[in-house]
Amino acid sequence: MTTSTEHARALADVRHATTSGQARAIRLAARLSLSEVGAACGVDTSTVHRWEHAQRLPRGDAALRYLALLRQLDQAAA
Repeated sequence: MTTSTEHARALADVRHATTSGQARAIRLAARLSLSEVGAACGVDTSTVHRWEHAQRLPRGDAALRYLALLRQLDQAAA
């Protein structure tokens, strides 16, 4: 895969996780607050809230950081 293909796939993955409720479930299972996730991803708490409630879609580098965090949390729970 090319870098642009990997980037597009990652965005699709994180957007699916947020709109399906999977991202919120992972955060709650890890017992992390919205502000803790926001700080880890470099975004405001309200941004994470909007992502988790499908009011906005994650975009750009913040979306990729969010996906990486979700994957780490999910892997740690397994």
